[in-house]
Amino acid sequence: MYSDPLKWPRIYRANRDKIKNPSLIYPGWVLKIPRGVVNSWTVYKGESLWKIAGYDEVYDANREWAKIYEANRDQIKDPDLIYPKQVLTIPR
Repeated sequence: MYSDPLKWPRIYRANRDKIKNPSLIYPGWVLKIPRGVVNSWTVYKGESLWKIAGYDEVYDANREWAKIYEANRDQIKDPDLIYPKQVLTIPR
């Protein structure tokens, strides 16, 4: 699909609600295959703005975390503190 075996985390992130262990997928599962870049992001436990910015479907550059912070200042008071299930705008 992506012609790059190192892109599997992208499929995993899109299906985290279903896949608990990325080393185990089962026949018959229907998985979401993300294409292109995203315009929003639902935060999962353990994520930070820095980590999200580094995902290839977001900016592929951790240093761009401030763009996400600026676009979501109405819901992020402290850029070091985001919460699971928050839906963040990813500005383009």
